[in-house]
Amino acid sequence: MFRPYLRVLRTPSVPVLLTAGFLGALPIGMLSLGVLMLVRSGTGSFAAAGLVTGSLSAGNALGLLAQGQLIDRAGQTRVLVGFGLGCVAALAALTALVHANAPLPLVCLCAGLAGAGIPATTSSLRVLLADLPMPPESRTTAYALVATQFQVAMVTGPLLASALLLLAGPEAVVWSAAGLAGMAGVVFAMTAASRRWQPAPRPQAPARAPSPSRTWRSWRGSGLATVVVTNAGGGFANGLLTVGVPAACVAAGSPALAGLLFSASSLGDLGGGVVYGGRPSRLPYARQLVLGRLVLGAAIGLQGLLVQAPVGMLPLMFLVGAVNAPVAIASSAVLDDLAPPGALARAYTTTVAASLLGAAAGSAAGGALERLWGPWSLYVLGCVLMTATAVVTWLRRRTLADPATVDPALGGPALGDPATGDPAPRRSSWRPNRRSGPRAR
Repeated sequence: MFRPYLRVLRTPSVPVLLTAGFLGALPIGMLSLGVLMLVRSGTGSFAAAGLVTGSLSAGNALGLLAQGQLIDRAGQTRVLVGFGLGCVAALAALTALVHANAPLPLVCLCAGLAGAGIPATTSSLRVLLADLPMPPESRTTAYALVATQFQVAMVTGPLLASALLLLAGPEAVVWSAAGLAGMAGVVFAMTAASRRWQPAPRPQAPARAPSPSRTWRSWRGSGLATVVVTNAGGGFANGLLTVGVPAACVAAGSPALAGLLFSASSLGDLGGGVVYGGRPSRLPYARQLVLGRLVLGAAIGLQGLLVQAPVGMLPLMFLVGAVNAPVAIASSAVLDDLAPPGALARAYTTTVAASLLGAAAGSAAGGALERLWGPWSLYVLGCVLMTATAVVTWLRRRTLADPATVDPALGGPALGDPATGDPAPRRSSWRPNRRSGPRAR
């Protein structure tokens, strides 16, 4: 099972890119806790701390969108270095503002800028892997390796932040994360593979620009829209779980059990990603996404039956993590067929941002729903939403079929007829197509 990973790691530039990508992902896991505790220590209010941390997360999602656009236009080097150094400056300003008891809106703005500045090393790595010389069958394994590495960083980051909190306080967490962000951006941008990578030439604009209604119809009929919408729905369902798990544990009188349940999900995510990358599924991506989300919906719904005894959720949380990993990898891999020429970075960052914003919205809605109807309502809604994403994916499976022509939502001419903006016809992706079938991946 590990031989495919060894083949990927022997590819030139991959080990150093993975190392730089890991360093870039660590601050994401560290800053949520570090900023929360920094603002809490400065203001004495968890409400204010939560608002600032939410601004950081929202800024990170919006920053991914901006960096994806800029990378596809200007290349990786200037973008990663510039945003990484900007993140350092914003976090320094954030620390100073908190100690100066600055107005909360100003602190939130600074936190948003810091989140936006975290360099998009994982997205850049994903783009480079699509171009590096490796056998086609190794590419899905490489994407699984990126997903697993990111999940390890998400587990390691909070642990490192906790250790620094105990030893030196929240300022040390924020400054360490700032240093890692700046260093990761520079190290990644200085790698030979990143410096060699150049944006694809932008297609010529159509002679007659499509009307807004035709542009919207082209976007709505694209495969990228399918991935973005279903990722946002899946993120919302996962955001509900973020609130539902601790709420169920507190209601049952076992608040400490929440950490164990989330750990089971993280272990499942790691294990699922490793197994999927070592033995990629022979099913086309559309089927993988439908089946995976149906299983996730069922697992979330079953947890709703166990809110009175949350310890029984342990195997189901492991299952959620184990299935989430292949779904995320398949959502990423299918972009090789869907992204217009020169727009892979934008496509990838758009889908990731949709998941992040969906999760943030799910967490916010989950708190209100829990107060109204209790923890079980979060699992019911999560089950319905996750199942709905599977149904939407199945109904729109034809949009996942072709390599896309240039999508206007990504900055190019309309799909289909470049003069009118009419969407191009698509063939079914329920069967493997010539480019992304199980033998061609």
